[in-house]
Order: sequence, then structure tokens, then C-alpha cells
Amino acid sequence: MGLYIFYIYAGPLVSLGVINAGNLFGFGVAGVLIFTAVFLDKILQAFQTSRGRAIISVICALLVIFSAVFFATLSQVVKHSKYTADNESTVIVLGCQIRGSIPSMTLKARCNAAADYMKEHPDSVAIATGGQGADEDLSEGQCIFNLMTENGIDKSRIYIEDKSTNTDQNVANAKIIIDENGFSSDVAVATSEYHQYRASMICKKNGLTASSIPSRSSRRAKPTFFTREVFAVWAQWLKR
Repeated sequence: MGLYIFYIYAGPLVSLGVINAGNLFGFGVAGVLIFTAVFLDKILQAFQTSRGRAIISVICALLVIFSAVFFATLSQVVKHSKYTADNESTVIVLGCQIRGSIPSMTLKARCNAAADYMKEHPDSVAIATGGQGADEDLSEGQCIFNLMTENGIDKSRIYIEDKSTNTDQNVANAKIIIDENGFSSDVAVATSEYHQYRASMICKKNGLTASSIPSRSSRRAKPTFFTREVFAVWAQWLKR
């Protein structure tokens, strides 16, 4: 089981060079399982002493509590990953990494999902969000604008927000554009499916009601990014 979990979480690292809290946690779980298997006899021997039983019992209790909170959060992340956008006229497209001037596959997927929705809803407008990182040749907002116009969305329907550096700022700055132009505060958020729950939390904090336009991540990347998102949600709770 430990080796299998290691294999699952190694996918994004090997194929995409991605290492984050998601696969680091997965590697940690795999390591603990492998360690337990290798030293099972000694662990069982320690359980025969009162001190050993006490230590192991405390560790098991903490693991049960952690697992309960972890899987409760993960269930919310999965629940919010579904497509729920209906007839919202305001679309927020959340930024993602650009390598130089080349958009990541994740950003392309978000833009494609947003463009498909806007083609079905010709009265909708989009706010393309994201500033320019140190290793990026243009802002993520501008890159989103370029991708969506190439996908057939008229440039007059896209507003660029290019100052933000994280999701909180993406949404807060998008809210300013919404208020300045009198757009609806019922928004459809175009972002990766695992990101939708946290995005909805941030929208609510900014007075927006969010529905989902999820883009799909690759099958091998899902465990890593869904796991990472659990910790990102916890960090968002602490901010609140």
C-alpha cells in the first residue's frame, strides 16, 4: 500500500515537475506505511509495555482526529468540483502559472472552459485575473485575454485585472471591476475543479455568490492537487 501511494503521488513530479504540499503529504503517508511494515514486529513488541501502549494510543488518536478533519474537508472540495453555473452573466477566470510567455496546460483548460460557457451565454462578460510573476513575460490576466480572444470571444467582453498575485487578490480586484461596471455579483468562476471550493469561500468573503465552471485536471494529477487543496482550504480558514 505504501509503494502504491508513492506511485500515485509521484506522477505529477515525474511528468510535470510539480512538487507541492499534496505530493509531499502523499510521500509522507507512503513513508509511514512502509516504515510500519518494515518495523511491525518492533512496534508490536513496544505495544506490550504500558508506556508503549500509551504512546501508540496517543498517536492513533491524533491520526483519527486528523483523518476525520482531512476527509471532511476533502469531501467539500470534491462536492464543489461539479459544474453548477447556469445563467450567470459575470465570469471570473482565475489566473495560473505562465512559463515565460507560454501558458500552462492548467491555464489553457480554465480559459477553454470559460470560453465554452461564454459562447453559450452571449450576454456574459469575463474578468481575466492575475498579475505578472518574476518569471512571466506578461501578466496572467493578459494571457487569459489572449487565449480567450483566440478562442472566439470578442475582446469587448473581457476585462483584465493584472495586479493580483494570489486567489484572494484575484477575487478582491475582480469585485472592484464588478462594482465599477455594475455587473452582477452572482458570478461563475472558471478555475480548476479542485480549486472551486476555496474560490467560492473567497467569493463569499468579498460579497459575491459563486457558481462553478470547472476545468478538468489530468487523472494522474488529481490526487496531488486535491490533497494540496485540503491544506489550502485550512489556510483559508485561518485567514478568516
